[in-house]
Amino acid sequence: MAVLNIGAFLLLCVAIRGLGDAEAVAHRSEAALASANRLETVLFDLEMDSRGFILTGDPRFLRSYNTARAAFPGQASKLEQLSPAEDVVQGRRAGQIAQADQAYIRDYSEPLMNAARSDYGSARSRVVNGEGLKRLAVLRDQFTRFTDAQRKIAAARERHSIGAAREASITTVAAATGSLLLIWFSITYLTRAVVRPIRRASAMAGELAHGDLAVRMPETSLGEIGTLERTFNVMAGSLETSRDKFHQVVEEQRALRRVATLVARGVPPSEVFAAVASEVGSVVGADHTNIVRYEPDNTATVVGYWSDPSGTEVMPPPMDGRWPVEDGTVTGAVLATGRPARITDYEHATSALGIWARSMGIRCVAGCPVNVEGNIWGAMTMYSLVTEIPPGTEDRLLEFVELVGTAIANTQSRSDLLASRARVVAAADESRRRIERDLHDGAQQQLVTLGLKLRTAQTALAPCQEELKQQLTSTAQGLTSVMENLREISRGLVPAILTRCGLHPALRSLARRSPVPVKLTVCACQRLPEPIQVAIYYTVSEALTNVAKYAHASAVDVHVAMQDTTVRLSIHDDGIGGAHIGGGSGLVGLKDRIEALGGKIDIDSPVGGGTSLLSGIPVGHA
Repeated sequence: MAVLNIGAFLLLCVAIRGLGDAEAVAHRSEAALASANRLETVLFDLEMDSRGFILTGDPRFLRSYNTARAAFPGQASKLEQLSPAEDVVQGRRAGQIAQADQAYIRDYSEPLMNAARSDYGSARSRVVNGEGLKRLAVLRDQFTRFTDAQRKIAAARERHSIGAAREASITTVAAATGSLLLIWFSITYLTRAVVRPIRRASAMAGELAHGDLAVRMPETSLGEIGTLERTFNVMAGSLETSRDKFHQVVEEQRALRRVATLVARGVPPSEVFAAVASEVGSVVGADHTNIVRYEPDNTATVVGYWSDPSGTEVMPPPMDGRWPVEDGTVTGAVLATGRPARITDYEHATSALGIWARSMGIRCVAGCPVNVEGNIWGAMTMYSLVTEIPPGTEDRLLEFVELVGTAIANTQSRSDLLASRARVVAAADESRRRIERDLHDGAQQQLVTLGLKLRTAQTALAPCQEELKQQLTSTAQGLTSVMENLREISRGLVPAILTRCGLHPALRSLARRSPVPVKLTVCACQRLPEPIQVAIYYTVSEALTNVAKYAHASAVDVHVAMQDTTVRLSIHDDGIGGAHIGGGSGLVGLKDRIEALGGKIDIDSPVGGGTSLLSGIPVGHA
């Protein structure tokens, strides 16, 4: 653009210079014509002054003659100088005029004036004869030819000047137009090549700042602007990739937190399996996921599965959820190596699971082992129908399968704990029965026998042994009191009425003995297992004892009912509240007994609002 502007201005300068040259030549031609006219005037004045002086003798003509004679050399020289140097003919004419004028002065005018001083008659006759006028006519012809030629040259120069002016004007307009066009092209180029890309880059930066990382700009510019465009696009792509990876990590962590929450709550393993299968399928974008358990007979059983609900058809678990563990399958490779595995081609599969996968159009299957306490328990598998599962997906599943293993281990530990609790409770109940039998068959019988012997000895005493008789009577009464205490202890260990008559009569007996009025409602319509009856009996007994000792209540409501397969026990009093499980309370033992049977016990006891004890025990568990 700079070169083009310089060229346009050079053309303009050349045109202006040409116009100046044409104008200078025109002025010189005009000056040459003026000089020729003045020189001709000088010669005419010389002739007229010489004639006037000779014919009249008036000295004024002589002074005018001398003045014209003095001016002649300068005018002749100026005419030769002003003659156009580029026109040789015209320059020669100017020289000839100057020489002819000098010859006129030298050969005629000066001798004539000299003769007028010495021979006036001869000089006058020459003047009267018109010799000077004849000579002047010849000179005037030369001047006429010179001026005509000079006028033609001046006209040509004028035409040239006009053309040069026109060319200069055209060149000026062209240069101005070209400059405007160059400026317009420059502005257009800068707008397209610099301004617009920078504006796009600025707009893209704003959109990136507002979180739109999918925005891109066309890479159409050259040089540094093109580099800037490519750099912005690369930066946006990198940010978008980082954002996607971050979102992926966030989604994985959310899914892991949801599963970990279920594991921490101790929900059944089936719920954990279903949740893990669903979360894994959503996170990795699979079409179907399975959690399988390896069986002792070398088969795999589906314990949890998920299918993409957005698919055209929901895929059921393979082969009704159970298939043999064979070579050439992911489950077989995982069991054999204890490491993640994948298969991407089932075209030539011969295993039952491989034939099923080919028939379902499965593109890729990946899986990783589920370990429980260091042993392979099962596997987590993913199925993709359209695309191959991205590499490294198996590593992303490790935390999920660890949670599955933890859930299984927790369930086993919980089951072992409940079983241990049940065994402890059962052993305690058996110990109570044994103690009750020992008391009834041993100590109570011996005390009865001793009492009978004392009474026999008392009747055998003589009347005079009244003091001894009173001692025996007192001893017999003490034995009777000890036997009553043993009966109460025996009744507290295992109530005979509970064993003989069932739960309802046993609870009525507790209600009658309670110092606080009890409203008892029993809606259980079937004979409950003995462990459940014992747990309910002891729970009601402990609750009524606490009400009598601490609640300051005026009434107690006891309600027992069957709901589906669960026995529901509700005990509510209108006392002062503030009760809780723990701190040496007898409710701790009741909680252990009920939870050992798979049940649950809750206490709601706000201060001043009474106490409510709610319990549920599944019948099938016992």
